[in-house]
Amino acid sequence: MAFKTNYVQMKYGRIDSNVYYQRFIASLQNKIPHKATLVNTIADILAIDKDAVYRRLRGDVSFSFLEMSNIAKSIGISLDKIAGIENTQSRPSEMNIINHINPSEIDYEMFEEHVNIFKTIKDDPNSKIMDASNIFPYFLYYDYEYLTRYHIFRWNNVGISGNILPYHEISIPVRLRALQKELCTYAKQISSTLYILNSHIFERIVSNIKYFFRIRLINESDVSMIKNDLMAFLNMMEKLAVTGKHRETGKEVFIYISDLASDANYCCLKSKKDNVTIFKTFIANETVTFDVEVFNSASAWIYSIQRTSTLISVSGEKFRAEYFDNQKEIILSL
Repeated sequence: MAFKTNYVQMKYGRIDSNVYYQRFIASLQNKIPHKATLVNTIADILAIDKDAVYRRLRGDVSFSFLEMSNIAKSIGISLDKIAGIENTQSRPSEMNIINHINPSEIDYEMFEEHVNIFKTIKDDPNSKIMDASNIFPYFLYYDYEYLTRYHIFRWNNVGISGNILPYHEISIPVRLRALQKELCTYAKQISSTLYILNSHIFERIVSNIKYFFRIRLINESDVSMIKNDLMAFLNMMEKLAVTGKHRETGKEVFIYISDLASDANYCCLKSKKDNVTIFKTFIANETVTFDVEVFNSASAWIYSIQRTSTLISVSGEKFRAEYFDNQKEIILSL
């Protein structure tokens, strides 16, 4: 099952979203009555050609949530007002639930939108990732195929597909795998990255793998492949902590270890153009919002976790060595 929840559906219920979409189009036309000027303006904002804009205005193709948000912010129209509700306690967001095993074209479009968020800010010298997680950040583990397959396996077996599959039957479509790697590439180009990882993150994933092995959803060969990826991932993280920089780009990275479990998995992307908050949900999906107040609250929460965490990148050599030695022992227990 795959569906895309747009701004109106997420915030205002199940009323026919087409009514609100037409209000959005009408608001654009009221704001900029001259059609050619409107087309040129939207083309400049979205960095797409004019034919693509005309198709959207005719209704042949719909504006995505990200496109609507960028247009509304750039030309000064209110999505709240379009929906008829102005509530300071309610914030617009989009929840993307992507089918990672049998993705449709809509699923690919949603993933491409997510990749594009990173792509649009990668060259900003002030861009920053702030991530506090109880699970591995996907823009790090996507570089590791068997580890990525494991997370998709987990998503499938605890999610909404209703079709439990053993690990060896999980495959990643070539197009999706290319997008995953592309996301990793762009994430490494972000100017500064802050990772706050729960201290039990490796212990939990190893414990879960052992459980799935016991119930025969992961076989011995699967465990060996995932174990090798986990060890490679850990070695990469240790090198990242020692140098404090991505090897490929030289961009700075700060890694903290927290003994306090975060109540959710937060990621904030900061740039000159946009402030984006991503709440990671259902293991392999996310809820995205461009709301400034949400960003401020989430980033403040991340910084509060940072204050009670231990820095291991280019610092705390003794603690860092002990931490990675302990994680190696946990992985070797597989």
